[in-house]
Amino acid sequence: MRYWYKPISIFLSINLIIAQVSGGKSQEASKLVHVGYVGESVENISENYQNLVHQKMLSLVNQNFYEFYSPEDLSKSHLKHLDKILLNKEDSLSNDLSNLAKAANLDYIFVTVLNNISEDPKRVMLKGEVLRYQANNNELYRYEMLSYAEDINLHIQAIKKEMIDTIPHSVHTIGRNRTYILAGIAIILALALSQSFADLGKYLAGGDGSEKDTTPPIGN
Repeated sequence: MRYWYKPISIFLSINLIIAQVSGGKSQEASKLVHVGYVGESVENISENYQNLVHQKMLSLVNQNFYEFYSPEDLSKSHLKHLDKILLNKEDSLSNDLSNLAKAANLDYIFVTVLNNISEDPKRVMLKGEVLRYQANNNELYRYEMLSYAEDINLHIQAIKKEMIDTIPHSVHTIGRNRTYILAGIAIILALALSQSFADLGKYLAGGDGSEKDTTPPIGN
C-alpha cells in the first residue's frame, strides 16, 4: 500500500496550494489600488513633442503593481470628466478630479500640464507640472517642470521617485497571475502523478517499483 502514499500526498498538498491561491480572491479585491492617467494639456508644442511627452508619461504611470487606466480606457465612459480636467481651471480642478475619482473608482489620478516657452523654434523649453490627485485625502500633489524637451528623462526619474514609487502596491500581485500559477501546478501534478503511477504499475506487474536489475546471475 505504500505506493499509494506518494500520489495521494502530492494530490492533497497541491490542492491545498490551489485553495490558498484561489480562496483569497474576494479579500484581495478590496485591496486593489486603481490609478488613472488623464493625459496632457499642452500649449505651443508641436505634434512630435506632444507624442514624445505622451509616451514618456504613459510609460511612467503604467506600472504593474496597481490597476492602471489609460486615457483611452477612461475616455470610453468618462470623457466629459477628462475634458473638464484638461481645461486645467484652477478654481475647479480639485473638484473635477474628485468627480472623476468617484465615477471611475480611482485612488490616484495623474495629469500633465505643459507649455513651450522657448523663443527658439529649434529648441523646445517645457514649462509646467505633473499633477497627482489622491482621492482618500482629496489632496493634489504637484511636480513642477522647467527644462528642454531633450532633458525630460531627468524629470521622469524624479517623478517616478516622488509620485509613482510612493503609491501603495496592490495585494493582488499573485492573483493577477492566478491562471498561470494554476496551470503550472496542474503540469507539476500531472508529471508527479504519472511518475508515481508508473512506479505503481511496475509494482502491480510483479516488480518492486525500483530500477534494480532482477536478471538472475548466469552460473559458471
